[in-house]
This record gives sequence, structure tokens and C-alpha cells, in this order.
Amino acid sequence: MPLIRDGAEARKERLGRLIAAEYRLVWRLLRRFGVPESAVDDATQQVFLVIAERLDEIRPESERSFAFGTALRVAQTLRRRSAREGELDPEHSAHGPLPDELTDQRRACERLDRVLDQLPDDLRSVFVLFELEGMTSPEIATLTGLALGTVASRLRRAREQFRGIVAAQTAAGQGGQS
Repeated sequence: MPLIRDGAEARKERLGRLIAAEYRLVWRLLRRFGVPESAVDDATQQVFLVIAERLDEIRPESERSFAFGTALRVAQTLRRRSAREGELDPEHSAHGPLPDELTDQRRACERLDRVLDQLPDDLRSVFVLFELEGMTSPEIATLTGLALGTVASRLRRAREQFRGIVAAQTAAGQGGQS
């Protein structure tokens, strides 16, 4: 019996280390992949539940990549479900104007979310990892399993589309507060 308990303890310790190492990244990625702030804590928990269920299948050197991929799939599923059910993020619902105490940083984050929502998922993930998470192209290639040239190409296209979306929103008068 001690071997089973020791294996369970080792598994529990590994999961604890993985959560401690990747929790903040997963939370930020989910947020940047379009999960509303009101649902991001639950989505983060969902990612780590999937990881816990499949922990024995995950190679230690692939833990971060697995967490990234799971976060991306959870975000996509939640966005599709929200679109299908017509749910609105309470923060973006028609409850009147934004409270006066919202900061400029909050408005900038909301604008960034609107722009990111318009990027295709393949471009969005590379853009978020490079521009917002500060990862290098080789790190992104390793994390996503993409070729380095594909990462560079997607990042270039994502930047072009990002600039175009910002320009269109600015021209339409949506650049500032909404």
C-alpha cells in the first residue's frame, strides 16, 4: 500500500507545482483569449481540472504546452457557448454608463479585448503570447508546437490585422470610451 500512497502523493505534489507555476499565465491567457472577467476564475479552474484528469499522460517537459493548449480550447468553447446562448458579460451589458471610478487602464484593457476579439484564434494566440506575455518566438514555437517560421508569419499577420482593426475603430469613433 505505501507505493500507491507515495504515487498519489507524488502526483499531488506535481499538480501543485504545476498550478503554482502556471496559474497566473493560464488566467491571463484565458482573459486575453476572450473569456469574460466574470467567468475567468471558473475557466481557470476548468483548465486545471482537465490537467489533473490527464496528468499521468502529460510529459513533464510538456506541462506548459499542455496548459496553454487546454486554456485555448476552454476559451474557444466558452466563447462559442456564449455566442450560441446569447450571453453577455455583465460588465458590457446595458446597465448604463461605466462607473466614474473606472481607470484609464480599465478602458484600455476593454478596448484591447474588443480588438483581440476580432483576431482569428490562430493569430490571436501568437499575438497574445508575444506582445502581451512577452514570450520569444522560439518559446511560442515550443509552446504551441508550431514551426518558428509559422510563428513569425502569424505574428506579422496578427500585427497587421491588429493595426487595421484599431484604425477602423478609431475612424468609426470607437477608439476611446464606449
